[in-house]
Amino acid sequence: MRAAGLILVVAAAMAIAVVVAFPGDLGYDQRAHRQYADLLVHHGQIPSPAESQEFHTPPGFYAVAGAFEAVTHSWNAARGLNVLWFLGSAILTLLIARELFPRDRLLQLSALAFACFTPVALKLAAMFHPEELSLFASTLTVYLVVRFLVRRQLDWRHAAVLGLALGAAQLVRGFNLWLVPVVLVGFVPTRAVRPALVTVAAAFLVAGPWYVRQTIKYSNPLVFNRAAPHVALWRRRPASFYVGLGLPQSITSPIRPHFTNRFLPTLYSDIWGDYFGYFAWTTTEGGTAPAPLDTLGERELEAQNTLGFVPTLLAIGGVLALLVHSVRRARPAVLVVALLPLVGLGGFLAFTVAYPSGDGDVIKASYALTTLPGWAIGFGYAVNRFRRFRALLGVACGLAIASDLFFLLYRGPLGPL
Repeated sequence: MRAAGLILVVAAAMAIAVVVAFPGDLGYDQRAHRQYADLLVHHGQIPSPAESQEFHTPPGFYAVAGAFEAVTHSWNAARGLNVLWFLGSAILTLLIARELFPRDRLLQLSALAFACFTPVALKLAAMFHPEELSLFASTLTVYLVVRFLVRRQLDWRHAAVLGLALGAAQLVRGFNLWLVPVVLVGFVPTRAVRPALVTVAAAFLVAGPWYVRQTIKYSNPLVFNRAAPHVALWRRRPASFYVGLGLPQSITSPIRPHFTNRFLPTLYSDIWGDYFGYFAWTTTEGGTAPAPLDTLGERELEAQNTLGFVPTLLAIGGVLALLVHSVRRARPAVLVVALLPLVGLGGFLAFTVAYPSGDGDVIKASYALTTLPGWAIGFGYAVNRFRRFRALLGVACGLAIASDLFFLLYRGPLGPL
C-alpha cells in the first residue's frame, strides 16, 4: 500500500525529529533510568532503591538500551532506538488490522494513522524510557495471539512462541502483566486448554525469575518505588478523582498544577498535550518545577486538547463496537483487541488508586501506552463505519494529524519554527 508507506515515512521523519531535537537530559526520570542501565551493563547488577528509583522496573529495556550506549558511547544514540520501536509498533498495529479485517483498507489505514500520530507515542519516543520498547513487545504479543487465533494455529509450538513474547513484554515493563488475562481470554472460546497452558509456562520461563527475585528481595513481586498507604483501596481516592473534569482549566489551561489528581482530564491532557511540561513549556528533571507558560503557549495547548476530542470519541466508540462485534460474531481474535484497551485502562486506574500521590504524577499517560494498538484499531473500525460521511471522516483524520503538527511546532522540540 502506497498510502501506508507514506504514513510510515512521515511518522519516521517526525520520530527522528523529536529524538534529535529533544534535550537528552530531560524526560521522565531520565537520571534514574540512566543509572539503572549503567549499573546493569557496566557492573552487572540491578540497582537497589538507594541507587535508582526505578529499581522495581524489569531489566529488559536497560539491557538493550544500555548495551547500545556501551557500544556507541552515546545516550542519545540509545534513545534513537525508540524510533525503531515506535515504527515497529505501528507496523504491527497495521498487521493486526489486516489479520482481523483483511478487506477493509480504510480501517487498516485509519488504525495505522492513529498509531503513528497520537502525540503521546511520539513524546515518549524522545525520552530515554522503557515505554516505547514496552509498546513494541506488547504489540508483538497481541499480533501473535491474533494471528494464531485467526489462522487457527493453536498447536504447542505457536503457543510457545506466544508465551515467550508475553514473558519478554513483562521483562520490559511490569504493566504488561495485564496482557496475561487478555491473551488467555482469547483461548476460552476455542477451548484450547493445552496451548493456553503452554503459553503460560513459556511466559513464566522468561519472566518468572524476575518475579521470584522481587518476591524474595522485597516480599512483593510487583513492588513499586513508594509504599501503598495502609488504607482500604476504596478510601485512597476521593470521588473527585474519578468524576472530576477539571473544568474550565482542562480546556483553557491544560497544564500542571491545574486539576491535580483528576484522573480523566489529566490522562487526556497528557495524551494529546503536555500536561507535565516536557515539550510545550520548560521543566526540570522530574517535572517538579515548571516555568510560567505565556498566553500563546496556553492557546497552543488548548488547541492541542481540542484537536484530540473527536479522535478520542471515535476510538472509544470503536472499541466498544469491536467488543459487541466480537461477541455477536464469536471472533476471539477481535475480543482480544477490544479487551486490550479496556483491561489496560482498568489496570492503570487500579494502579493510580493503589499508589496515590499528592502531585498526581502517577497519572502519566505513559503508563497506559501499551493500550494504543487497541484504541487505534477501534478508531479505524469507527471510521470505517462512518465511511459514507466523508466530511466527518476527513475532519476526524485531519484532527489526528493536525494534533501532531501542533506537537512538533509548539515550544518544543522543533518550535517555534
